Amino acid sequence: MRFLLSRLDVDTDFSMFYFDVDVDKKWVSISDKTPQEYMVKISPDFDQTINGSSFSSVA
Repeated sequence: MRFLLSRLDVDTDFSMFYFDVDVDKKWVSISDKTPQEYMVKISPDFDQTINGSSFSSVA
């Protein structure tokens, strides 16, 4: 949540965010259910910050 708050306005509707979690691979990705406008804002830093790698995590 801290990651999202640091990159988006406090008035953002956070219920519009969806993430896919692969427990076996220990990887979180941004679901394609997340609106494109939000994906664009969080994608650049998401993988490195959340997963510790720059490998793309957009589902």
